[in-house]
Amino acid sequence: MSEVDSIIKRVFAPAALVGQIYVREYGSAGAPMPIGNVLAAELSHKEDVKKQNNMTSLGGGTHAEIRKVTDVELSMTLADINPINLARATQGTVSGVESGQAVSEALKVTLGGLLRTKHLQPSNVVLTKGTAASEATVTDEEHLGVKKGDLIVLAHSKATNVTVRIGDSVATATALEMAGNYTLTEAGIQLEVAAPGVTDGKGIWVNYKYAIQGEIIPAAGNYEVRPAGIYVYLDATKLAEDDEVKISYSHVGYAVIEALTTKPKELEIILEGLNEADDGKLAIVEIWRASQGVASSIALLQESGFINLKVTGSVLMDTTKVGDGISKYYRVRKT
Repeated sequence: MSEVDSIIKRVFAPAALVGQIYVREYGSAGAPMPIGNVLAAELSHKEDVKKQNNMTSLGGGTHAEIRKVTDVELSMTLADINPINLARATQGTVSGVESGQAVSEALKVTLGGLLRTKHLQPSNVVLTKGTAASEATVTDEEHLGVKKGDLIVLAHSKATNVTVRIGDSVATATALEMAGNYTLTEAGIQLEVAAPGVTDGKGIWVNYKYAIQGEIIPAAGNYEVRPAGIYVYLDATKLAEDDEVKISYSHVGYAVIEALTTKPKELEIILEGLNEADDGKLAIVEIWRASQGVASSIALLQESGFINLKVTGSVLMDTTKVGDGISKYYRVRKT
């Protein structure tokens, strides 16, 4: 008996699959990409059954029947709520915002409320009110992937008391001497073309002071910095209800998912299954074309345990698959 015959004819085949699921948009030439940990994946079939009664004898029964598959549905439980998975489940679009600095965002104070900054996870926060002249301090303003000869434009012009560190990370960066390496400009820092202390591709972190308009309001006794903005204390000592303030700060890079902004995606899906109950034998399931519907619910907060994302879709006919015995829907290959 050949190897293939033994695979096809063998009876012992208990199944307990684990493995990766890869996805790409239907019709795309790009590589299928893993979607993370999938806790459950299931195909289900629905039939339309038409029966003809047996009228030839007592007792009835079925004389004939016609069965047609009307739907093949796919359901998955996703453990990794990453931006791509979430966007597909919400018919959303994904974009990114690089880390950077925000300057003089105008906001109005509500005591006991959150000043919602435009960007996430603010740091190096300077909150001012009024028009009095002041001086603010910036610590470790980040500029990555610099090269000799670059002009490093700082978030605030006309910087003074400038110190620069260079390295692979903010934790390991070391001081960069000014002499021979850079000069100060009104916009920022001009790296010398032959700067001996600069290695192309490294990061630079800059400390400096700059002039601002307005009284700087200290955090102590007035506010605390939170991931989504600035929380103002109900009993703030230097802020009052409806004060007009301006906030300058650094922020992290982040992804933005705008929900319900696009049509459902059609996907090609590959399950790379490994059978834990049968010596790790393969079960590769390829779904040629599937539409993913919007998630019926998305957990935001829950008392305990992990949040999972349940998604469903329909397996659709792929007219590009042709030939006798070739499925236009999906196939399974097993070792």
